[in-house]
Amino acid sequence: MIPARPENPAAYAGDAGRLAALTSYGLPGTPGDETFDGLIRLATEACAAPVGMITLVAAERQWFKARIGFEEAETGLDRSICVHALPETDALVISDLTRDPRTRDNLAVTGPSAFRFYAGAPLRSACGHGLGAVCVIDRTPREGGLTRSQADFLRGLADQVMALFEARRALLAREEEAAGLRASAAFLHSVLAASPDCIKVLDLEGRLDFMNGPGLVAMEVDDFATIHGAYWPRFWAGPSEDEARAAVARAAAGGEGRFEGWAHTLRGVVRYWDVSVTPIRGGDGRPERLLAVSRDRTTERQASVRLAALTRLGDDIRSLAETDSVSALAAATAGETLGLSRAAYGAVDRAESGIDFQRGWTRQGQRSVVGRHRYADYGRYIDDLRRGETVVIADVRTDPRTAASLDALRRFDIGALVNVPAMAGEHLVGVLCLHESGPRAWTGEEVAFAKAVADRTRLALMRIAAEEQQQLRTHEVGHRLKNLLAMVQAIATQTLRSADDLTGASEVLAGRLAGLGQSYDLLLDGELATSPIRDVVTRALHLHADASGRFDVSGPEILVGGQVALSLSLMLHELATNAAKYGALSNVTGRVAVEWQIREAGGGTRLRLAWTERGGPPVAPPNRKGFGTRLIERGLAGQVGGEVALAYKPEGFAFTIEAPLAAFRSGNAVQDGTPARAVTTPF
Repeated sequence: MIPARPENPAAYAGDAGRLAALTSYGLPGTPGDETFDGLIRLATEACAAPVGMITLVAAERQWFKARIGFEEAETGLDRSICVHALPETDALVISDLTRDPRTRDNLAVTGPSAFRFYAGAPLRSACGHGLGAVCVIDRTPREGGLTRSQADFLRGLADQVMALFEARRALLAREEEAAGLRASAAFLHSVLAASPDCIKVLDLEGRLDFMNGPGLVAMEVDDFATIHGAYWPRFWAGPSEDEARAAVARAAAGGEGRFEGWAHTLRGVVRYWDVSVTPIRGGDGRPERLLAVSRDRTTERQASVRLAALTRLGDDIRSLAETDSVSALAAATAGETLGLSRAAYGAVDRAESGIDFQRGWTRQGQRSVVGRHRYADYGRYIDDLRRGETVVIADVRTDPRTAASLDALRRFDIGALVNVPAMAGEHLVGVLCLHESGPRAWTGEEVAFAKAVADRTRLALMRIAAEEQQQLRTHEVGHRLKNLLAMVQAIATQTLRSADDLTGASEVLAGRLAGLGQSYDLLLDGELATSPIRDVVTRALHLHADASGRFDVSGPEILVGGQVALSLSLMLHELATNAAKYGALSNVTGRVAVEWQIREAGGGTRLRLAWTERGGPPVAPPNRKGFGTRLIERGLAGQVGGEVALAYKPEGFAFTIEAPLAAFRSGNAVQDGTPARAVTTPF
C-alpha cells in the first residue's frame, strides 16, 4: 500500500517506516557498481542529458548509488530535488526548476550546480515506500520535457533498479557477493529486454555477441544463433558500412562512435537507424566489449524525405507547360519516394468510367499502364472515386472491391494499390494511381503524401489549362479586333462613296458605327464565341429609342456565332434607319415586327428571319441601291449563305432571310434535339 502523499516532503523523508524500509536494503554507503553506472549511462544517453543519478534519500541527506556528470557522492536535503519524487506514483518531470515553487529556492538550482531541468522515476519498495529516484538532469530548461519513449525508458530503469534492490535484499542472508553478481547480470538482461532500442554487445573486433529481444524483433531475427559471431558492420548498406567500421574502431580505442544510416533486416526490410557505439570497460578501465545502441528513426527519416520530395515537386512543376510532363513528374515523385512498383496520373473521361494514362513511372522490370483503361475491369471502387474518396487497398486478393478482378490486376502485377481522385467541383477529372507488386500495409503518412502529390498535380494541370484558355482568348480578341477594324474601314469607305453631302454622310456613318459598337458590347458582355439572337436583335433596335414600344420581337431561343451577330446587328440597324426615314417608323402609328422561326426544309433544319413593316406611309421601290441596301441584301446573307427577299409592298416594306441553322450557329451546338421555346415581346 502506498502511503498518502505528504504535505511536507522533508517530513516524508524522515518517516520512520520509510527509513526502516531503506535500511533493509543495506544500500547507503556501499561502494560503486559498474552495473548501476552502466544503467545510469544508458539513462543519460536515452534522454540526452549531461547529468544522471540513482539517488537514495535518507533522513537528512541523499546518497548516489551511481552518478554521471556530478562530482559529489552525497548532498544534504537542502540540495535535493529527488526528495520531491519520493511520494510520486509516476515519473516527476519539472521543465524549468527556476519556475517551480518546490525547487526555485533549492541550492542545487541557485548554487554552482545551476540545475534547470529534472526528470526522475521514483524507486518504490514493495510495501509502497519511496526510497529514491532514477533521474536525469540538464542545466538548460526543456519546455517539452521528455518524449514518451524516454519517459517509458526511465520508468523501466527504475523498475529494474528496484528489481535489483529487491534481489540484493533477498540474497543478503546468503552469499552477498555471488548473489549480487547473479542479480546484476539478470538485471542487465532485463533492462536490455525492456528497452525499445536495438541493443547489441560486440567484441572489440565488431562481431555480434548479444542482441536484446526488441532488437531481434526489429531486425526480424528468429534465432540469434544464426547471426552470433557475425561481423556487425556488414549489416549496413552502402557508405553506412564504412561508418559502422569507423564507429567500432573509435569505441574499441576508448571513444564513442556515432552515425546514422540504412540497414536491412534479415527479411530485406530497410530501416534508418541512429547509432552510438561505446566501450564496456573492465575492472582495469580498459574496453573489454562494445555496446552498440541503434534507435529506429525510419519514420522521421521518411517524413523528411517526403517533405523534400514535395518541395522539389512544387518547385519543378511550376516551369512545366505540358500536361503529360506534369503527370510524368508527379508519378516519378510518388513512385521513387514511396519505393513503389508503379505510379501514374491519368485523366478520367466525361462519363467517369475510364482513365487514360499518357505517361507514367515504373520500377525496372514492371509493365507500363500507358493507354486507356476501363475501371470496371479492375474492381468495384469507381463510385468511391466519384465521391472524392481516396481508395486504399492493402491486398487486392482479400479486398471485396478487387477480389473478383484478380486476372486483370495480375496482368500488371498489382498486389496493393492507392487511388487518389482529383475533383473539379463534383466531377472526377483525374486519378493518381499507386501500385505495389505485393500486399502492402499503407501507412497514413504514405496516403497523406500521395494526396499532397495529387493535389499539386491537379493545381498544375488547372494552371496549364487556364494559361491555354487565356492564350486562346487573347488570340480570339486579336483576330476579332483585326476584323472590326477592317469592317469599320469598309463601312466608312462605302458610306462616304455613296453620300451626297458630308453632313449627311457623317450622320449615317455615326449611326452605322454605333450599331457596330452595340454588337461588340453584346459579345464582350458574355462569351466571345456566341450570343443569344434575341439579345442581338433588341440591342440593335435599342439605338432607336424614339421608336420604343413599336417593335414586336418574337422567336425561339437560340445562340448565333460572333461574326453572325455582328452582321445581323448591322443589318437590323440599316433596316431600322430606313424605316425611320421612309417607312413605318417615319410617322407615329407605324410598327415593325421582327420574327424568326426554325423549320425543316430541303433535308435540313433552317432558320427564317423576317422584318415586316405596317402602318407607315405608302411604300415605293427606291430609284437606286445605296450601300445600306447592299448591306441589307448581302451582309448577313454572305455570312450564313442564305437566301434574301425584299418586298416593297404599298402597305409596308418586308425583308426575309433564310439559311441553315448551323450556319447561324457557326458550329456551336445549342439545344440540339430540344424543342425551342417561342418568346414574343413587344419592344
